[in-house]
Amino acid sequence: MKALAFAAALVLLAIALAVLAPASLLDARVAAATDGRVRIAAASGTVWNGAGDLVLLPKGTRRSIAWHVDAWPLVRGEVRGNVTLDGGSSRTDFAYGPGRDELRHFDISLPMDSVLQSAGMALAGAGGRLAAHVERFERTSQAIDADLSLQWLDASLPSLRPGLRIALGDVQLELRGNGAEASGALSNRGGDVDIAGRVAISAALAPRVEATVRPRAGLDRDRAEAIATALSLIAASDGRGGYRIAWSGS
Repeated sequence: MKALAFAAALVLLAIALAVLAPASLLDARVAAATDGRVRIAAASGTVWNGAGDLVLLPKGTRRSIAWHVDAWPLVRGEVRGNVTLDGGSSRTDFAYGPGRDELRHFDISLPMDSVLQSAGMALAGAGGRLAAHVERFERTSQAIDADLSLQWLDASLPSLRPGLRIALGDVQLELRGNGAEASGALSNRGGDVDIAGRVAISAALAPRVEATVRPRAGLDRDRAEAIATALSLIAASDGRGGYRIAWSGS
């Protein structure tokens, strides 16, 4: 009887520790999953119900975040819950489990330079903000079901000439689909160039980009030459004043 009572006490202690596990424990898990590029600072509460600051490194961009994690789905190996950003009233639902990811009703706006650096992309000096809206994103190993939009607002990139930036205007991507991949049109409004193309992403999260970038008519000669020089380094001329970009990721 004493052994049984002792075992029961250990079980209750383990449950109590799990329920009261500090929110700061999530920081280590998030850091490990993102190679240290995303952290949770100033965490308070527990791993089940907590709050803190979502930090993108190396720029240090912060967004306040609050979360709730449901306990019962963990029994079947699934993490399910919701998060709220910047103290807003809208709630983002998420789920992550064996062979399935899900994200719904997600909105965020961040400096594009911070996003690119946190993703490990060597594209320093990008101007503008990324505004993302995810109505629905579900993925299994075989299929993807997506309805989302990405906007790069007031977008710009540095050119090879000091002090001269290439204005891209507002770049828009609508990504929708249900099946082996989701795809959508890539376009822009305003800026020094015209962008027209298509982006697709597979169930394995492998992106594919095909686009033509063309300097707009009416640019002064120096700016037009600087843009053409920059584009020629990353794209092939189509012989009609445009430059074709074709890229696939793994």
